[in-house]
Formats: sequence, C-alpha cells, structure tokens
Amino acid sequence: MSKRTKIILAAFWISLCALLGLFSPTIPFVKELFEIKTVNVKGTDKFTEKDIRRIFEKENWFFLDKDRIKQELKKFNFVKDVEINRLFVGSLDLIVLERKPFAYMYYRRKKYLIDEEGTALDPKYYKVDKKLPVLIYNDKTVDKNKLKKVSLIKESFKDLLDIKKFYINKSQIACLTSDNRNIVFSIEDLDKSIQRAKIFIKKVGIKKFKYLNFSFESMVVVRR
Repeated sequence: MSKRTKIILAAFWISLCALLGLFSPTIPFVKELFEIKTVNVKGTDKFTEKDIRRIFEKENWFFLDKDRIKQELKKFNFVKDVEINRLFVGSLDLIVLERKPFAYMYYRRKKYLIDEEGTALDPKYYKVDKKLPVLIYNDKTVDKNKLKKVSLIKESFKDLLDIKKFYINKSQIACLTSDNRNIVFSIEDLDKSIQRAKIFIKKVGIKKFKYLNFSFESMVVVRR
C-alpha cells in the first residue's frame, strides 16, 4: 500500500469518526441508551421538576453540553455557580452554589432583595426574613466593593451591635442600631475605623452616646 493511499484511508477514517460523533446522538438507539434519566440536585431546593426536565430533556449523557446547561441554570438568579458531574450512565449530580439574601436595599426609590454582591434576588424564591438589615443606598451607582464593606462591618460587630440599617453616602457608611444609636465609619479607611470603634467600645462603651463617628483618623466624635 502506497504512502498516498494510507494518508487517504487515514483521512477517510478520521472523517467517518467525526461524522459518527456528530450524528450518533440523533440515532434512536444511541439517544435512548445515553439519555439523561436521573438528575440529583444538591445545594438548592428551588428548582421544580419541570425546570430540570426542560433543561435536560434534549441532552445526551455522553455528549453533554455543560456550557449550555450552566447558561440555562444561571438564568435563575438564585444560582451563583454550578458544577455538573457525570455518575453512571444516564445519571448526573447537579451541585448548585446558591445566592443567599444579605439585605433589603433601597435604591432610587425602589426596594430590592440582594445578596452580598448586590445581585437582585427574586423574593418568590426566598422566605421573608425580617432580621435582614436594611441598606439605604444614596450614591448614583451601586458599588459592589461598598457592599462588601457593609458585610465587613456587619461581621465585625455581630456580637457587639445589633445593626438594623446601613446608610451609604459617598465616603461614609452610617449604621443605625436597634436602640437608635448612629455609628459612622469611613469607607476609604474602614479597617482603621473598625479598630477605633472596637477600642472605644471596650474602653468607654456606647451606652451614654446616641451618635458616634469613627471616620476621622485623629479623633472620635460623639454626641449624647
């Protein structure tokens, strides 16, 4: 067999394999053999059986289009990320990282349920939690970095202050506690503001004051 003949046969074989790979999912026997029969959803209970069936009914276990599936799943805005794992033939694990409610945000006269990244969540997927803080956002645009700083304040004082509302105003974050105390932090220098507040609360306490401003580097401003 000549070298040219071998090359032609090899090219033909590669083309044939490619065509089989392309069209085999449409062959009834192959389609039935590799259809998705079971999807184990983990990490969320918000999908309906109808949602899952619609997304996977045209998929083939062997030729699974993971990118398309992820795009479809992320259309549900409670889905932050998703991992798809093949198990035995016809069965999949769908592992969902779900967005969690962080606060109710008032922005441009509208109320939104948001996660820590500022993504607006559909309330129909979540039970109303009255303990969620309220965030009054007064800047022109929502800055995700500022939302992270709100989260940092909330976490830093979870055992010291019962904060009900956060007000974001350009360079400051003001907090309103459940006992009506106003506490102000610097956005640009938040770590130092938090540290000053913790030292002040430990040494002096806050019971005597209704207003405490920790946004200045060289002083703490208080009012009774």
